Amino acid sequence: MIRQEIKNPSHAPNFPGDGPNASPFELAWRATQQHLLIQRSPEGCWPGYLSSSALSTATAIMALDESIKAGVGTGAQQSHRRAECEAGWAWLIASQNPDGGWGDTTLSLSNISTTALVWAALPRDDSRFFGANRASEQWLLEAVNQSLGTNHSQLEPRDLATAIGRRYGKDHTFSVPILTALALRGRLGDPASAWRLIPQLPFELAAFPRAWYAKLRLRVVSYALPALIAIGLVRFANYRNWNFATNAIRYLVKRRVMRILQEIQPASGGFLEATPLTSFVTLGLLRAGLASNPVVSAGLAFLDQSCRDDGSWPIDTNLATWATT
Repeated sequence: MIRQEIKNPSHAPNFPGDGPNASPFELAWRATQQHLLIQRSPEGCWPGYLSSSALSTATAIMALDESIKAGVGTGAQQSHRRAECEAGWAWLIASQNPDGGWGDTTLSLSNISTTALVWAALPRDDSRFFGANRASEQWLLEAVNQSLGTNHSQLEPRDLATAIGRRYGKDHTFSVPILTALALRGRLGDPASAWRLIPQLPFELAAFPRAWYAKLRLRVVSYALPALIAIGLVRFANYRNWNFATNAIRYLVKRRVMRILQEIQPASGGFLEATPLTSFVTLGLLRAGLASNPVVSAGLAFLDQSCRDDGSWPIDTNLATWATT
């Protein structure tokens, strides 16, 4: 069977032992290399392709839906984004696991982060999504009870926030954006109590020169800088702590960190070419009172362009460098 795969041996490299007496390993190696060469693009690289993602689709829908509510864009753009939301919701319903949750891909086991984000993305008062909402909420309740060792009969916001926080430990890079999305979509209870469940990301640190990050022991800030700024700003806009000095500093650096965010945004509009990160940033700025900022319009354009024909989004849109390396 291996020999049949080698349709054009002249294109495959020569290995010690090539020929009629080649070992099965050498034949397999040769067949694999030829298969890889066939997959290479005309530009000489391997572009790669990621599975559609419920997490990406949910976060993109939330950003697009909030942009419509905020009146961002022309009438045609809003109609297009409304259609994208409808297609995305349909894709999410079709890809829901039998247990009521969602995983990282359509073939993945359900996990608490993705399920919570989809639960937040689905409309709450639309009868079309009643069954999916109910099943996902039940899955989340069971997951929270298992994580916390409880036996509650209802899903409590504080318990859900604690369980998601435990999943990521001290690293707030992922847990805080997820909890912020839940709060913005009304899934963590009333706003006053919801924001108390979410740590404030110190977005003011983004105003420091990047060379200082190591000295400040900010090991994840450079990578997660867009989320640090946008998610930090949206909580600051919706909930202030009692520390007057800290609030004053954060108010004074808002313009500076927004300039930094605009400078690091790629021409495509997608931060790291990643749908979830771009969606979290766009969603955060929309609800932080910055809907007219150019970062928002560029992020929405990226989400429009990266939506697939079936209504889903992948995690990343361009894997050429990663795959080729």
